[in-house]
Amino acid sequence: MFKTEARRYRRISLDMPARITINATEEHDGRLLNISPGDMALICDAKVVVGDAAVISIDGIDVIESTVARTFPDGFATSFILSRRRRAVLIEQLILRANPDFAEGLDDRRGSPRHGAGAARTVCRLADGTSLFVKIVDTSVNGVSVDAPRRPQVGSAIHVGRRRGVIMRHTARGFVVVYDKLGDQTGDDQILRAV
Repeated sequence: MFKTEARRYRRISLDMPARITINATEEHDGRLLNISPGDMALICDAKVVVGDAAVISIDGIDVIESTVARTFPDGFATSFILSRRRRAVLIEQLILRANPDFAEGLDDRRGSPRHGAGAARTVCRLADGTSLFVKIVDTSVNGVSVDAPRRPQVGSAIHVGRRRGVIMRHTARGFVVVYDKLGDQTGDDQILRAV
């Protein structure tokens, strides 16, 4: 079905459930067929046309904003709308999923030791001015992992207590924040090692 297509990124086959929102109004269940750092194909019975906005939530990967690029009889393909930082995080996740033997034992990739926080709780301030009460799972000099009642979008700015940071990934019960370093131009590769 994609024989004549010239892709920028190589896709990997992944069969995973997906929750799909079309044009911010219609929600559908579907399945991921394959994915790359720039696009994905989905099996879904949603009626879409090229150019429709699609937000796809895939557990363990990300919530990805995209645009419908083409349709086929039992689904459609999308092109992603991602920042450079979020694309780097997605590339890392896909590399680890495509190479499970390589990924074994790499669950903890922080460049600094983690420290448990017991039952410590704190308030997070989001970019829209709302507050979120969270439980700190563990912390390091570079970031923090929290349990939270909701998970703001990956890539969004957040204050955890008095520290400013960016939400880098979601976890089963919350999210991970990497702190901004004042006066330091932190590259994407440094951030990936910190999370």
